[in-house]
Amino acid sequence: MGLKNTTAEYGTLAKALHWLVAIGIIAIIFLGIQQSDMPRGDEKSYIRYIHASIATIVLLLMTVRIVWRFMNETPAHPDGMAAWQKTISSIVHWGLYAAVFVQLTAGAFIAGTGGKGLPIFSFLTIPLPIAEDRESHEWWEGIHEFVWKPLLVLLVIHVLGALYNHFIKKNDVVRRMTVGIK
Repeated sequence: MGLKNTTAEYGTLAKALHWLVAIGIIAIIFLGIQQSDMPRGDEKSYIRYIHASIATIVLLLMTVRIVWRFMNETPAHPDGMAAWQKTISSIVHWGLYAAVFVQLTAGAFIAGTGGKGLPIFSFLTIPLPIAEDRESHEWWEGIHEFVWKPLLVLLVIHVLGALYNHFIKKNDVVRRMTVGIK
């Protein structure tokens, strides 16, 4: 298995980015839900800091992932896949990319309009050239609080589609994005 994608399988870098982004998205959704109803205080601030740090890393990884996708070929849909399934698959993939970027961008604008940068744990804070602005901050919070729901729906559809292809259609959709699964 090489670094680059082929017409039959995703390469090592695409697979690594896929799974790192997936784990990161699951973590930030979990942390976002966990802190959403907490009262203000040190514990909520700490969870938000971890949430923001993971989100910053996911934003960087997603950017690399999209650039890499455009620089490489992608495996074709499996032989025999119905046209409507190919269409749904493409819509879900591009919808996921869009929802992830909107969600992460909204989070970045929340930080910027709140007068903060993007943290990467205690290693680094990336400054943002965005003016502190309470009205814009609240608008971006509304976007951020909304978009995670369609993102989660798309994520569930993506996982169910992968499981359907693996266990029912018995094609290679899951195998080409994993290592060691037959």
